[in-house]
Amino acid sequence: MVTAPRRTRRPASARPATIREVAKEAGVSTATVSRVFNDPETVKPSMRARVMKVIDRHHYVSDGLAGGLASRRSRLIGLIIPTMTNSIYASSTQAIQNVAQKAGYTVLVGISDFIPEQEAHLIHQLIGRRVEGLILTGAERPPRVYEKLRRNGTPFVITWKLARGSGLPCVSFDNHRAAATAVAHLVSLGHRRIGLICGETAVNDRARGRREGFLAAMSKHGLPIDPSLLLERKFEFVEGRAAMHRMLRNPRPPTAVFCANDIQAIGALSECREQGLCVPADISIVGFDDLPIAQYTTPRLTTVRVPASDMGRRAAEALLHSMRAGEQDIYVELPTELIVRESTAREGMGSGLAFCLPAV
Repeated sequence: MVTAPRRTRRPASARPATIREVAKEAGVSTATVSRVFNDPETVKPSMRARVMKVIDRHHYVSDGLAGGLASRRSRLIGLIIPTMTNSIYASSTQAIQNVAQKAGYTVLVGISDFIPEQEAHLIHQLIGRRVEGLILTGAERPPRVYEKLRRNGTPFVITWKLARGSGLPCVSFDNHRAAATAVAHLVSLGHRRIGLICGETAVNDRARGRREGFLAAMSKHGLPIDPSLLLERKFEFVEGRAAMHRMLRNPRPPTAVFCANDIQAIGALSECREQGLCVPADISIVGFDDLPIAQYTTPRLTTVRVPASDMGRRAAEALLHSMRAGEQDIYVELPTELIVRESTAREGMGSGLAFCLPAV
């Protein structure tokens, strides 16, 4: 555990605006402000726009709990993840739930679908429910979102992205370093033409970190980077398979592929089987996450193990501490581990056991 030495408390001035202050500045009644939130169609567009302008300026969030809470002790924690279709998020979510439940808290979960605007809306809604803290996925979001959290006095912790040097509280592992480790493994096996299948970096800073780690490792080892072998796809089986299909149609296909997600890697394995290729004799594949299914694929998948459950537990503990002590300077870096199984072998040699299965 690496913890930042500086400890600070949230400034007392960082308080949310009141509905009366918003109404006064907008020149309307508090009832009108309430209708803007709860029944906007009943408010004239021009008046609604005037009220929303004040609301945005002050980062005001309506109290979603009937009657309000003078103590703000809702005993609720908010968690926003991009998807529930990937079991890696289920693992960290379960760990967060376990810690929260033991401390007497309930976890409200929101799914962003990798859409920044949807995540911002979920954060707004959860603050409105007066959650006492938030656990977020990734660090990249508009400054106004962080300002809303600060102005409403809502502590938060970032997971899945090591926000080094940003000053943001985080509990995570280094995506860049973990990806570089996977590439180094392939290079050690003699592979020189290596492809990458990763998530969509425009909306996913974790995928971007893994891509950058891949590129940095290739450069470090003096290997050429072929743009045609750098493919971004959604974290789905079919997308991994489609990306591998495209790579194999390349006039010079790769001898190894790093998939920045086990789901994509398993899809890639499936496509190799469909094309009659032997893994790892013809091509090596490395995944990322070490999902439980990775040790049951044929061949068993070499992958990067990430501390999903431990990260969830540590993030929840850090958030609870922040909520009690008012401290936001949290920086915890967790290790990853390369798990070598049968989907990788020395270039051109296979492993002595090539998993060549007939296409079906």
